[in-house]
Amino acid sequence: MHAAHPDRNIRLLFVYWFLRDFQLWIPVWIVFLTIERGFSLTQVTAAEGLYLIGVLILEVPTGAVADRYGRSKSMALGAAVLGGAVLIFAFTQSFAVLLASFLLWSVASALMSGADMALLFDTLKAAGREAQYERLAGRGMAFSWSGVGIATFLGGPVAALLDTRATVFIGAATCLATAAVALAIWEPPHERGLGKRQPYLASIRAAFGEAWGAADVRILIFLAGTAFAAIEAVHYLIQPYLVDRNVEVGVFFSLLQVPILLAGLGGALLSGRVSRGAGTKALVAGPLLGAGCFAALAGAPGLAAYAALPLLIGISSCVEPIATGYINRRIGSERRATVLSITSMFRSLVLAALAPGLGYATDQWGIGEAFTIGSVMTLLSVLVFGGPLLWRAAREPGQAPAAEHSAAG
Repeated sequence: MHAAHPDRNIRLLFVYWFLRDFQLWIPVWIVFLTIERGFSLTQVTAAEGLYLIGVLILEVPTGAVADRYGRSKSMALGAAVLGGAVLIFAFTQSFAVLLASFLLWSVASALMSGADMALLFDTLKAAGREAQYERLAGRGMAFSWSGVGIATFLGGPVAALLDTRATVFIGAATCLATAAVALAIWEPPHERGLGKRQPYLASIRAAFGEAWGAADVRILIFLAGTAFAAIEAVHYLIQPYLVDRNVEVGVFFSLLQVPILLAGLGGALLSGRVSRGAGTKALVAGPLLGAGCFAALAGAPGLAAYAALPLLIGISSCVEPIATGYINRRIGSERRATVLSITSMFRSLVLAALAPGLGYATDQWGIGEAFTIGSVMTLLSVLVFGGPLLWRAAREPGQAPAAEHSAAG
């Protein structure tokens, strides 16, 4: 392997993550659908739920595609399909068109999910640098959050200067640039077990068996699919929260979302340090703190608990690289993207029910009740799955991520 490949791959992955999430429609998409297109929040979150069902169905098959045919190719195809979904989104006039956009979106998300983190880990492993995974995955997520943050800062003013749909057109063009970057990424070799490569469906069955057979991985999948999913669902409530607090769409509306997204950047940058210091404990402490944030948002009037929103996003982006690193070190390269997709699949299953539930709760009872649901769900998940995860970590000290980071520098 050429010595330049790892660093070149890492740089291209950073650009890929930035462009993928540099979407100017981000700060106004719910407003676009509810105010300009006349959909209710219940309809929007119902469409989101069907999108998540699509991701649920496609996650593992597309993860196996990435393992078998190449992670960079899967990422590029996903970005190109995303561009098409965004373009359809711009012309949404009916619920059927909205569903078509969201279902195509699910194909794109499934093609990209897991492939990028598996590609990063294999790139580092090929260079003997896998101990740096959490730190570099965190930096990559920071680039992703930078793309979101800058797009959020610019999206409101661009929508006010032109119109909301113009931000969607620009987003579609950005997706095509993202696909071009993905195609330029070098594909590191995959480690394979003895014997011939398994058939496609057999490799999927083997990935499920490997994930279920490793108790620590199985428990983390359940924790990520419930507690992490509940924290991630706060994204659906940010814009309704600001509207509920009588913040008008415009520059201030965008500016209030920027610190929330910058917190995602900060959390991602801290993930390597948090992993070295706390290890597996961070996977439990993060959601526990998240439950408290939800409770504060549910009970505080006005914008008094606004700071809980960036804290929730920071927690989400901090624990994600730690969780994927935990799984990457316990699953072989041949099925790495597939098992990461199983994790995403279970999270999508929960979100598919949770997102419409939060939308309905907001429409029927109010935003406070939606935050209460998030708090209760996160706390219950920590109580059920957090204890067993910590117990297994205590019994297997050799698996602690902190020990594997000694060479990270």
